[in-house]
Amino acid sequence: MAIFEQDETGHWIGSEQAQGPFTGLQGGGVASVMVAEIENIATQQGLGAAMSVSVEFLRATPLMPLKTNPKILRRGRRSSVLTNEVWADGKQTASATVCVINPFRELGIAAKASWGVDVGTIKPLATRAAPHGGPWLMDNFEIRPGADGIVWFRHQDEITPDATPLASVLGPADWTHGLARPSEPKLADPNVNLQVALARHPRGEHIGIRPKTTWTPEGIGLGEGALFDEHGEIGRVAMSAVLIPFP
Repeated sequence: MAIFEQDETGHWIGSEQAQGPFTGLQGGGVASVMVAEIENIATQQGLGAAMSVSVEFLRATPLMPLKTNPKILRRGRRSSVLTNEVWADGKQTASATVCVINPFRELGIAAKASWGVDVGTIKPLATRAAPHGGPWLMDNFEIRPGADGIVWFRHQDEITPDATPLASVLGPADWTHGLARPSEPKLADPNVNLQVALARHPRGEHIGIRPKTTWTPEGIGLGEGALFDEHGEIGRVAMSAVLIPFP
């Protein structure tokens, strides 16, 4: 069973495991719901492949039935732009803008050399408890620390019933700023947005992140990182974070 399922009215219902570390649902899960809907529309309409997304988290999304509002903002020959929103109890909590690209098949550009890593040979980390002590989305991931500073994620249950390519990256990508956070002082670092751009869709079960963070005395954080699958680099992630005293 997926972390989020749609009921007969079209609302999305998240399980308790969809929660984040603090108030509300994990942003990566909310982003995945919006983007999975967009990717399905793009496939049905023959628009191409979803290759980048910009997500804005407007407020915490509560654990309750969620309404979405996917739209085609611009339909183009090579690229199209689609948007989606999440609403809870009459309030918008998040938005997503996705760029969909129709690729050319033969441009004579040499493919980047691939590399291989057998992530299954890396020992997984122990499960980390949520600050609130209950279930959270991190419980759904098998996490393995690899070479070259890459942290590997594997979904145990899909976020939505349709495991669309771009949406499958967002759950792991949303943890980027937390993977390289300083240990002192103890601060909470909720990200207010999430931006992911892919050069190609991932192949295989594992998504790797090589994270980097920047923290300022003014209480602003930046998370960024390179994204990988087991065959090589696939894209980039970035987000802004608000630093606040740890609850």
